Amino acid sequence: MSVDMSTTQPASILMVDDKAENLLALEAILEPLGHRLVSVTSGMDALKELLRGEFACILLDVQMPELDGFELATLIKQRKRSRHIPILFVTALSKEDKHVYRGYTAGAVDYIFKPLDADVLRSKVTVFVELWLKNSQLHEQAAKLHEQRVAELERASEARYRQLADAMPQIVWTSGPDGGATYFNDRWFEYTGMTPDDAGPNAWLTAVHPADLQAAVTRREQTLATGEPYEVEYRFRAADGTYRWHLGRAVPMRDETGQIEFWIGTATDIHDRRIIEDQRTFIVAAGDVLARSLDYRETLSQVAELAVGNVADWCAVHVVEADGTLSEVAVAHADPAKVTFARELQERYPPSPEQSAGAAAVIRTGRAELVPEITDEMLVPLVVDDLHLQLLHQLELRSYMCVPLKSRDRVLGAITFISSESGRRFGAEDQLLAEELARRATMAIENARLFRQAEERAQAARVLATIGDGVFLVDRTGRVRLWNAAAERITGLAEADVLDRRAATAIPGWAAVESRVPALPAGEPTRPESIPLELARGELWLSVSAVGYEEGTVYAFRDLTEERALESMRQDLVATVSHELRTPLAAIYGAALTLRRGDVQLEDQLRDKLLDVVVEESDRLSEIVKDLLLASQLDSGKLRVTIERCDPLEIAQLEIDAARAHLPDVVELVLDAPDSLPPVAADPGQLRQVLSNLIDNAVKYSPDGGTVTVALAARDHHVQFLVTDEGLGIAAGEQHRIFEKFYRLDPDMTRGIGGTGLGLFICRELVRRVNGRIWVESEAGKGSTFFVEIPQEQGAAVGGNGRGRRRATAQTA
Repeated sequence: MSVDMSTTQPASILMVDDKAENLLALEAILEPLGHRLVSVTSGMDALKELLRGEFACILLDVQMPELDGFELATLIKQRKRSRHIPILFVTALSKEDKHVYRGYTAGAVDYIFKPLDADVLRSKVTVFVELWLKNSQLHEQAAKLHEQRVAELERASEARYRQLADAMPQIVWTSGPDGGATYFNDRWFEYTGMTPDDAGPNAWLTAVHPADLQAAVTRREQTLATGEPYEVEYRFRAADGTYRWHLGRAVPMRDETGQIEFWIGTATDIHDRRIIEDQRTFIVAAGDVLARSLDYRETLSQVAELAVGNVADWCAVHVVEADGTLSEVAVAHADPAKVTFARELQERYPPSPEQSAGAAAVIRTGRAELVPEITDEMLVPLVVDDLHLQLLHQLELRSYMCVPLKSRDRVLGAITFISSESGRRFGAEDQLLAEELARRATMAIENARLFRQAEERAQAARVLATIGDGVFLVDRTGRVRLWNAAAERITGLAEADVLDRRAATAIPGWAAVESRVPALPAGEPTRPESIPLELARGELWLSVSAVGYEEGTVYAFRDLTEERALESMRQDLVATVSHELRTPLAAIYGAALTLRRGDVQLEDQLRDKLLDVVVEESDRLSEIVKDLLLASQLDSGKLRVTIERCDPLEIAQLEIDAARAHLPDVVELVLDAPDSLPPVAADPGQLRQVLSNLIDNAVKYSPDGGTVTVALAARDHHVQFLVTDEGLGIAAGEQHRIFEKFYRLDPDMTRGIGGTGLGLFICRELVRRVNGRIWVESEAGKGSTFFVEIPQEQGAAVGGNGRGRRRATAQTA
């Protein structure tokens, strides 16, 4: 029997014997056959080899320790993988029937007794090897036949699949594991107009709408990475250039190991369903926008923006104004540059109201226009010159429709929709959508105009309720019929307490006022009268005017109480400043006259004293003017603040040194501060101004003398300055007013203390501008302490390195 060994692998023979010399003898006998010989010395090693590979036959020694040949043969035959392998027992046992029978029972096919006959052994092994080779060849031939049959079945299946795919109305495609397309059905080529030569691996990318491409590609990359089914909605371009919505789906086809062999995908036309959904969503959104505001011009502009992308590439809204002219309230496109271009084009070539097409024609006739495809022949009658036509071509106008905004009795305007770069073609269904939008927009315009009319009718009432002047109406019987909120706020008289009551009894003191305010006829200029009115809350000064009409009298009044208070403050300011200026001016004038007298011989000491008076009073005059100018700058917000790192100890020491020059004999000035303090963030000049004013006030309001202490301390993130005196003190009722402008504790100068009343006002404003705080703690007759907190600057402390506090005293001799 000959065996074709060209297609089979070499035969392997397993030899099992616990003695190495026996295995060596077997190898020597079988080596000439040229087969693969595997030798093991135990039953367990034999079982391991049987798991690793195929063997043509097994030469098995019967007598082996642990696991003998009979037991090993039994285990081999129990395993499915090895039960078919022939076993030849090699033994020196007797040839008794019981031993032979046991061997065959264990699964042996033959016995070879020792001493071995080499020819017999080789002959028997050759038979089993040829049998194994023949079986292997038969298995290979069967496998090839199976593969051929499977391939034929796959080809037939693929042919049937292609026939089925070509018969389907959907687009069907397949792709490799990497996503590259390998097949498109006939519907693909019919829809896209591509040829098989055009349909490369990435052909579908060229057909997807640019606005949908990124999302589709991103989703596809995700599914290729994860192996999940693919599903996404996108627009496919048809052969005529239009786009229709499709639902793309793809599922992976896997082999026996779970690896993806290829993908099968479909693209189903869902355009009609998607358009209906989009239209429904658009109408709902547009309705929400239209109902959101009564400013219909702004609303229509928002609707135009909403329509772009959902209905058309362009949207414009025109309305008829009250004078009959046509105005464009909105024009929208996804690209702002194109909107600008369109506006410039319209300014250069304004549309004629008599045009046979367009918004003006639709408004004039009240009939909608629909042009599924715009051609040059349609544009020619509407253009002025060739340049106009060329500019219109740049807009890429493809399709057009315009619907009127028609109310019950007239046309209010029109909405225009234009398709351009998207390639969309408007049809009857699109016109129905546009007309529904126009119907809702018309309702919004009418509602807005009705609301405006109602609002105009109620405008007088709203004005009366919101104006700052008090207004009330007294009918011909003298009863109050209207009392607005301002009247209630100004007088403190509630509407419920005044309305429907006689004015003379409801308004205290009104009888006296009424006689002083003449009621002039409507249309004549009124002459307001300033009249005081005594109410429960105090005296109230009112500027009252009256206008009479057929149903009664309308009174209007304004609260002048604060203005009169301001006028009083102004008069006080003029009196105060006049007095403060008069004193130094009188001293300077008197000293100057004395110095100029030629009939009097002045001694040098007297002359120097007079000159000192001129200098000192000039300084005082300069300080008054300086305070007035600084207060003016603070009021106007023109004062510049330069915040920088300042040493609080240095600033305090400089001001104390400056105060020594004019310190009264009875006053002692003390500095109480640690040797080291953190720097502050402030304007150094303005901070010195604050300390100077506080020290001057402390000295001024200590007419009987005493100690004025300037203390410094670090508090959290601030440095605190304290100026304490033992002087007159401040009554509790006046402490909240002393920082007001022009307020003085001793306005009549009963204690001889003058001043403009600006010092503490300036201190408060300067401290506030560096985010600091200033306040006072005082008790009348027991002195005052002014506190100033200035934010610390970030960084190390400045000043001396000592750990104690230092105390400096300045006292005039």
